[in-house]
Amino acid sequence: MITPRTRKEIDVAMGANNATYIDYLDRLRLLSTSIFSWKNLDKVAGFGAERFLEQALYDNGRACFVRDPELGFMVLKANPSDKLNIYQLPVKIEAWSIGYNKQYKFDDVAYIMNNVLQKPTLSTIMLIAYRLYETERTIDVNLMAQKTPVLIQGDTKTILTLKQVYEQYSGNTPFIFGNKQFDVSNKLSAIKTDAPYIIDKLTQHKKDLMTEALNFLGIDNFFSDKKERLITAEAEGTEALTNFYLNCFYKTRQEAVEIINEKFLSDSDTKIELSVNREEIAKLKDELDDIMEREDKDE
Repeated sequence: MITPRTRKEIDVAMGANNATYIDYLDRLRLLSTSIFSWKNLDKVAGFGAERFLEQALYDNGRACFVRDPELGFMVLKANPSDKLNIYQLPVKIEAWSIGYNKQYKFDDVAYIMNNVLQKPTLSTIMLIAYRLYETERTIDVNLMAQKTPVLIQGDTKTILTLKQVYEQYSGNTPFIFGNKQFDVSNKLSAIKTDAPYIIDKLTQHKKDLMTEALNFLGIDNFFSDKKERLITAEAEGTEALTNFYLNCFYKTRQEAVEIINEKFLSDSDTKIELSVNREEIAKLKDELDDIMEREDKDE
């Protein structure tokens, strides 16, 4: 017979599933919202404006910069209101956040788009995080299969006794003792499952998925084979694709910066400037390159 999993075992597995998915989602969110730097935005719109803006673009795909008569400059979430004009842009904007909700004419705000589709980064990241989670949990299952490479058949009482013994084994108890009554020689039969070791293949697949995520975000692909191993055309093609993706996010942000400076800060010595955090990305790349070099030496 096959013994069903206990409620505790199911809860542990479900907890690991949720934690793994959320972990990958959070990791990719951190990367996604750390690519760009908005110089002087916090100075103009208050501390936290830069962080809030990137979070809003990540979650909603659009935001806005406004000047409230009483509260001054603010960065807020934005929902299209009323009808669309001939270019399918909203005539009015509902600018909002916690404790604030006000309608503005489109021409009175700086409309900030995450990309030309006004799509949130989150929608793509959720798909990739799900695939990473599935791969990671499959690795866990395959690892456990290496510890239990046999299927055991027997009566209910004997299986229960043996299961309790194996719980000590999986809990790393150094010795397992038995007595004369613990005789399973004629009560059990074992079938080898011969679970294949595929962790190395799954790990490579996980790197491929992470590469897909990084390319989409416009971050140089450093999880694939070393650049020197690639033919020149392939390396240049990968880099070009990454730069195209990065420009999809950069272009709309830079347009918003120009509108903010022209519409709201033309008489001010303080201007908003947008830049890519290439130094931080390069540091991350160098660290992971070192890890890959060590892995290559160990092979």
